[in-house]
Amino acid sequence: MSPPRGRAGISTPRARLSRARTAPTLSLVRSSNLADFRRLAQSLDLDPIGLMRRAGIDQRYLDDPDLLLPARHVLELLELAALSSGLDDFGLRLGEARGVPDFGPAILLLREQATLRDALQVLVALMHLHSGAIVMYLHEGTRPMLSSDTLPGDSVYYRQGTEVHIAGLVQVLRWLLGDDWKPLSVGFRHSRPRSRARYERFFRCPVDFLHEFNGVFLRRADLERSLSASSPALRRQIDRYIRSINIASSDAYMHQVTQVIAMALPRGEARADLVADYLGTNRRTLNRRLERAGVNYSGVLERVRRHLAVQYLAGSDRRITDVAELIGFASVSAFTQWFRGSFDRAPRDWRRWQREHPDRLNP
Repeated sequence: MSPPRGRAGISTPRARLSRARTAPTLSLVRSSNLADFRRLAQSLDLDPIGLMRRAGIDQRYLDDPDLLLPARHVLELLELAALSSGLDDFGLRLGEARGVPDFGPAILLLREQATLRDALQVLVALMHLHSGAIVMYLHEGTRPMLSSDTLPGDSVYYRQGTEVHIAGLVQVLRWLLGDDWKPLSVGFRHSRPRSRARYERFFRCPVDFLHEFNGVFLRRADLERSLSASSPALRRQIDRYIRSINIASSDAYMHQVTQVIAMALPRGEARADLVADYLGTNRRTLNRRLERAGVNYSGVLERVRRHLAVQYLAGSDRRITDVAELIGFASVSAFTQWFRGSFDRAPRDWRRWQREHPDRLNP
């Protein structure tokens, strides 16, 4: 299943065009995320402005919560804070302190849905309006799960950002269902922290590390729970807002395809025809709509595969054989060949480098 390779060392105009067409667009987030970071950093005797400067974030982003900045800078900021504080649960602490996350106007729509299932479907569909770096998927089955990944456009693993977001999803669920609600379980792809006490106290359920997905497991009865609606006047305003959103845009569609691929890869179901089927369409329509967005399917698949490979390898002892299988390779040798071509070193060497240089985000 290794991707085909051309003649070594040759870069043709066609190859350069292909790379340009499949390059991810810059993922942005709202600057409102920084206010809670500053408060937590100060409470831990950290210098938030100095850390922001190191992450390439200007102080002006603290003054206006609606400014947009690259998601990668915010994610790097959280990693720097974790390293500076020596707290490998910094992201969880931030998610806990922040409460219900600021998802912008989309958060208003959730309480207007009839059931939790409806609310989560809206959240998944509109998450790209808050951040193009977050992809989510609602899995329905025997054990329903709301999965989430952070894909900021590079191939770096951001543990702290993942924990902030998963904690934020639990805060949203408690806002919708009541403060006493707790998940069935929570899963993280990365390895366990030095202490699990804060995780168990916050989530109030089993927390599994080295999991197949980053996500929150729900009970089927949770999805059926009714939500209390607000006033008819507010509902009309929100209906107008929904109609004003072009959720069929090219960017939104590519975001949706990325969501499905991230869900399908660990299941070995990331072929274009299967992904098209998940989306309720056919492969020809899938390719045509991606082409309209300036990308192609193999490019989107490659981006997700690179990101997941880093997630599964970084900071964990997961077997290379398992990583290969989780991102869709039939053999370790095929995975190793692909990884070396993508990251200029073998998976074991990449993992060793990452452990020897914890203060650097990528080899």
